[in-house]
Amino acid sequence: MSENDRKIEPIFCADDDWQANACLNWVHDPIEIFAIGYKEAGDKLVEYVIDKSRDQDILVYPILFLYRQYIELRLKEIIREGRKLLEEGSTFPKHHKILDLWNTAKTLAIKAFENESEPLDLIHAEHVIVEFSKIDPDSFSFRYPESKEGVNLLKDITHINIRRAAKHINELAEELESISMGISVY
Repeated sequence: MSENDRKIEPIFCADDDWQANACLNWVHDPIEIFAIGYKEAGDKLVEYVIDKSRDQDILVYPILFLYRQYIELRLKEIIREGRKLLEEGSTFPKHHKILDLWNTAKTLAIKAFENESEPLDLIHAEHVIVEFSKIDPDSFSFRYPESKEGVNLLKDITHINIRRAAKHINELAEELESISMGISVY
């Protein structure tokens, strides 16, 4: 295809193949579908790597970035909805510090469920988030090959098992979605 054969046309718009048209701005509060979309995309890439037994060395970065983005958005949603429930406002932090977000979300969840007969079991959720925080505290490690200061944030890691990571993320997702659902029910 020569340069003259390329079509100059709008890119971010609908087209005749309606099955491929994605609808945007159809929900009042999109944080939920953003979170679900990141996790679903990560799951699809993991499925591809496992089914094909290939590309794990290059897809590990987008997979873990997508999963981390899911966690961050889900925590922000829990914070916002937890604050609404507890009448503490309706905002969430605008930073990307996953451990700080977890600590805030955890505190709100414990308060929200304090009258339940069984206390929340947050041991696994905390473990996964602390593990992520160790290697990607600010959402840069899987997004860029180095930090703003020129440091390879993953230099001490030689292998990551994608299946294991996905298993823990999916278990964490169940835990976070239970908290989110419980807050919305209250």
